[in-house]
Amino acid sequence: MRLEIVCAGIGGRGVLLASTILLEVAAEAGYRAVASDEYGMSQRGGSVVSLVKVGDFESPLIGREKADILLSFEESEFYRNLAFLKRGGAVLVNTGRKTLDEPVAHLLKDRGVACYLVDADGIAAEKGMMQASNMALIGFFSRLGVGPYTAENMESMIKRRVKAKLVEKNLEVFRAGYGYEKG
Repeated sequence: MRLEIVCAGIGGRGVLLASTILLEVAAEAGYRAVASDEYGMSQRGGSVVSLVKVGDFESPLIGREKADILLSFEESEFYRNLAFLKRGGAVLVNTGRKTLDEPVAHLLKDRGVACYLVDADGIAAEKGMMQASNMALIGFFSRLGVGPYTAENMESMIKRRVKAKLVEKNLEVFRAGYGYEKG
C-alpha cells in the first residue's frame, strides 16, 4: 500500500496529534510510515501542515497533486492546501457549511475528488469538548475504510496518545464523528 495524506489546520487545533495518530496506526499495522511537519507560526494561530506517507517512500514530503487524502481541520486551510490533492483523491473539510461554493465544487467534481463536509467543530462543541474537533474529523475519516485506519485501530491509538484524563471525552467525540451524517 502507498498512501499520501496531508493534514492541514491552524495552531492549537490538534493537527499534529491527529497526524501522529495516523502515523502510528500505520506503523503498528506493519506499514512503513514517515511524516514531516511544518508549523512555524502555529502558536499564533498560523498554518500547520503535517504530511504522512504510508508505504515504501524515501522522503516524507508530498508534492503538488500527489496526496490521496487531504484532512482539513479548518476550511481556510482546505483552500490553501488543495493543490496537494491528486485527481481521484478525497478531502474531508471541517466546516459547518452544507455545500461549497459552486466554482470549488465544480473543480472537485471535474477532478473526481470525493469531498466530505464534516461539522467537526459542531460535533465537538455538542460533546462539550471544543478542542477535540480533530477527533471528530479523524472519526469520520476512519469510517471510509482507507488502509489500516479502522475505528478500532484509531481508538486503540487514541487511548495511548491522549492524556489519560481526556481519553474518554476524546473517544466520545471520535465516535460522534464516526457516526456523523450531514444534515
